[in-house]
Parts: sequence; structure tokens; C-alpha cells
Amino acid sequence: MATMSLNSQIKSIYQSLTKTEKKVADYTLKHIEQLDTMTLSEMSKAINVGEATIMRFVYKLGYESLAQFKVEIIKEMVKKKEDKDDDSAESYAKSIYDLMIDTIQANPKENIEKVVNLIEKAKHIYFLGNGTSGYSAEVAAYRFFRGGVSCESVTDVHMMTMKSALIKKDELMIVISQSGDNSNMIDAVNYAKKNHCPVVMITARKYSSLSKMGDVCLFHAPISLADLSYYGGTLGIIIQEFILELVFKAYSQRNLDIVDEIQRITTLSTDVFHESLYSKSKNK
Repeated sequence: MATMSLNSQIKSIYQSLTKTEKKVADYTLKHIEQLDTMTLSEMSKAINVGEATIMRFVYKLGYESLAQFKVEIIKEMVKKKEDKDDDSAESYAKSIYDLMIDTIQANPKENIEKVVNLIEKAKHIYFLGNGTSGYSAEVAAYRFFRGGVSCESVTDVHMMTMKSALIKKDELMIVISQSGDNSNMIDAVNYAKKNHCPVVMITARKYSSLSKMGDVCLFHAPISLADLSYYGGTLGIIIQEFILELVFKAYSQRNLDIVDEIQRITTLSTDVFHESLYSKSKNK
């Protein structure tokens, strides 16, 4: 079964690691080229942690043995060698592509289908996002609205509280949070749960607070370990919107006639609007 790259796997669980396990993670990310030839004992001495800590870290990543972990280290070294000293636009585009592939591999197709099932059943959908995730929520709402789905984006924290307090069990909440620990989102989800409303989570962290609260969870590849709050910026938005686009694609494939008809109507209406503006400016 395909999985995310080792680099992305480590970033996705980093915040859930213990202090000593984070030492193993940091060492792996910074000195990966040294690890493939080290024994467990040598790794323990180099990182200054116990052998049991290293193995707990390996198991948390989903590997059954140190040998399996080292196979992924070798793959990562090959990739790192290919990308070394290349700061071109092409290299940046490749990094985005790699994150997209990691995102596809992190989400079994059946989980995407589960989200589509919930969307099809819902009378109305709320896309929640705060900060940079708010941009992704707005784009998602626009995309699905033009696919014939009754929906809206909610990015203001006060509106989140009010909307979630009134949400109904036949509606759907889709929460977009890169960190997965946004307190405003957690409060909103708790309200939705009290109202028996299904919730879909989209986050980069597998062991975050929000990832444990969703009826279905989708994960996108994490972006950076530059700071412990993670992500932000355009790259994070690109990856979030990519996973939302995967969901929209799956939805549109199952509802092709409806999506095509709504897109045709909305396109014609905006064309008329633009023609009207052009005529008015021309007559001035």
C-alpha cells in the first residue's frame, strides 16, 4: 500500500510525539544520510535517547521494524539527492507535486467516497476555516455551490459559534484546519456533535485534537517544521485546496448531469453580467 514520504509522515505526527521522540524526529530530518548504516545502538548513542524511544518513534510512523524504517530512509535519501541545490521554479513546482502525491496516498479512496456520501445526504453544508484555512473554505464553498450544492463558508469565529449552535443533524460541517488544534474549530465541532450533525475533518496532523473528532478525516501533506505552529502561506492553501478538489471531482463524477447544468447556468449568468458592464462602460 502506498504511503506518504518519510519526510511528510514525520511532520504529520510531530506534534503528538514526546520530547524524546521529537529528538529522534529532528535527528532523522537533519541527519537522514547517516542513519541507514547505523545500528539501533549507534542511533541511540548519536541521538542520546534510549533504544526503546527510537522503536516507539518507528512504530508511531507505522513501520513494523527498524529494517522497514531504513528502507524508507534510503528512498528519502535518493529523493533528497535529486532535489539538492535546486531552488529553481521547476524545483518548487516539483515540491508541490510531491506534496500532492503524498496527499493522495494518505487518503484511501473509500474515505473520499464517504465524504461524498455525506455531501449528497446533507441539506446544507458549512465549510469552516480560520486564518489561511479560511481562504480554502471560501474556495470550497464557491466550488461546490457551482456544483449545485447548498453550502456556505464560515470564517468569522463569532459566526462559527452561532452557526454551529444552530446546525441541524441533516446538515454537514466540513472543518479545514492545518494544525488540527484550532480552539475555535474545536468549540464549533463540539456544538455540532451535540446537535448530532456529521463532521468531516481536513487537516495535516494525524494525531491532532480535531482528527479524533471527525466522522471522517482526510489528511493533506504537512508543509514545514520551521515552527511548531506549522504551515501557513500559499503552499498550505494550495495543498488544502487540492484535497478539496479531489472531493469535488469525486462528487461531480457521481452527479455529472447536475454539476454540468448548474455550471452552464452560472456561466451564462456571469457572461450576461460582464456584457452589461462592458455595454455601460462603452456608452459612457
